[in-house]
Amino acid sequence: VIRAKFAPGVMSRPHWHPEARYVTVLQGTWWAGTGENFDPNSTTGVPTGGFAIHAPGKVHYDGAKDEEVIVQISGMGPSGTNVVNPADAKKE
Repeated sequence: VIRAKFAPGVMSRPHWHPEARYVTVLQGTWWAGTGENFDPNSTTGVPTGGFAIHAPGKVHYDGAKDEEVIVQISGMGPSGTNVVNPADAKKE
């Protein structure tokens, strides 16, 4: 279990994980999108108290838009993050 804090305007770039991840939004609205093309305008908002699942191997991106967001993420390892375009890792 980890908690992640996203400052306003901070979003991850397209990536995937080898394990399933279960996300509970503790504060703010967390925005999540799927696919290899980063498009914050096509994300879906998950409000405080909401829950989402990232399936293993499914490419996605997520984060905050106009407010700070705190999420709690749980899953079973081994864990990892695989960025689709390694040049994007520096943009997170």
